[in-house]
Amino acid sequence: MKSLEDTVIRRFANAFSHGRTGFSLNEISNYFVQYQRSIPSLSNYVTKPNKVVFFEDCAKSLSPENQRSALYDLCDGPPPDSKHPMPSEDARKELLALLVQADGRNPLGVEISSLTLRGVRGQWFKAASRIPSSPSGAITAARTLIESTCKTILCEQGETPDASGDLPKLYKQVRTKLGINPNQGASQSVHLMVSGLTQIVDGLAGLSNAAGDRHGLECGVTITELSFASLAVHAAGAVCVFLIGVHHDVRRGPAVSST
Repeated sequence: MKSLEDTVIRRFANAFSHGRTGFSLNEISNYFVQYQRSIPSLSNYVTKPNKVVFFEDCAKSLSPENQRSALYDLCDGPPPDSKHPMPSEDARKELLALLVQADGRNPLGVEISSLTLRGVRGQWFKAASRIPSSPSGAITAARTLIESTCKTILCEQGETPDASGDLPKLYKQVRTKLGINPNQGASQSVHLMVSGLTQIVDGLAGLSNAAGDRHGLECGVTITELSFASLAVHAAGAVCVFLIGVHHDVRRGPAVSST
């Protein structure tokens, strides 16, 4: 994973620290140190830097993964107690799209990247970034993405996740906990779509066992087709977006009528 381009970081710096917007100098330090202890110190500057420069220096000092985590979190929900007003929700959505596009990901990446389940988001980074360089690794990461999503949801729902390593069994557990029943679909089309999620999970479990890098293959053969790796990653992403959406709906509870 490469560091973000300077132009992307500069857009964030201007949005979150220019003039009477966003962070103060000290707030910039307090924010970025949550992601990595080794960030620039204000005491190391000969003259006090302006906020935009200091924001850029702090962001550039982070590892590529920490850069993304810090900036994605700013898009999701910036600190509410900053000295100056933070960018609007619309402005933050534009920055989120810019961040996703910087890594060459499609709109599904925007959906997953907007999730506040940081562990799940980190697995998406890993899976998507592996497609061009390691198709078998991408398939493994796609499986892990679903596993992480299911386990995170079950923990937040107060249930201990199945630890057998059986992905279909784990998916069935979270589906039962969330009350997802394909037979209760509003139409045959809905039934087919929800049932298709199970087929994706079953197929990915088999594909990762046969072609991923979790197990050695006969004569050391590994999958090299980018199309299969891309399909695995984006199908896994679709499953996770659906599960997290249902999870959030369940936690919010039934809608209350205003009439």
